[in-house]
Amino acid sequence: MVASVRSLSSRWLALTFAAAYLVVSAIVGVALLTMPNANTVQPPTIPPSYLSDDSVGGGSPTAETSRVAPTGFQFVSGPENVETVIPLGWPTVIAGGPGAMRATDPSDAGRVVGYGGARAKSTDLVQTRVADETSLSERTVGYERIDLTRASYGGHMAVEWEFTYDDGRGIQHVRALYWLVNEVEYFIFAAGAEPVWDTRMKPIYDAMVAHSRP
Repeated sequence: MVASVRSLSSRWLALTFAAAYLVVSAIVGVALLTMPNANTVQPPTIPPSYLSDDSVGGGSPTAETSRVAPTGFQFVSGPENVETVIPLGWPTVIAGGPGAMRATDPSDAGRVVGYGGARAKSTDLVQTRVADETSLSERTVGYERIDLTRASYGGHMAVEWEFTYDDGRGIQHVRALYWLVNEVEYFIFAAGAEPVWDTRMKPIYDAMVAHSRP
């Protein structure tokens, strides 16, 4: 999880759903987003290259300077002055983790997004996520890391975490971004069924990444 400006281009180290956020906790209404693999997975020693200039290297969303929500989305704010966008009509509730909020698709309870902010337990976002991952892998069935990467988000230290797990109804896919600003850890995440992740949830996550603050 490390990228730049609001730009993430490249692979990451791998998150939210809310502890420290663990948005993971917020993540599906359960604290799911806090965990690196139980089988001793070490974070990469060389972080991927992230670009702040959208014209160099493509593919990653970049935050816009204008505060106009994309079509089908609305701005929301939360703990520690976090701001992001979520789909229109998705009701927001306080989640289980510190400073965590969650919003669910009223027509499909399996589609969930989360966001929030709280005082960081540690400035080492990677090790925090790794500890979260270990905990999560012990509490869930079929946990599997897709990515856990260092990044720079808006010029701030960040980490991105992506994983899947089986919630009893099928494989769920979660992707989260954590970033640190003035000792406050912020996060956003999106979760949904694996079969529809690319078409129904990834676009939502990308919009959140492109329009979140601080």
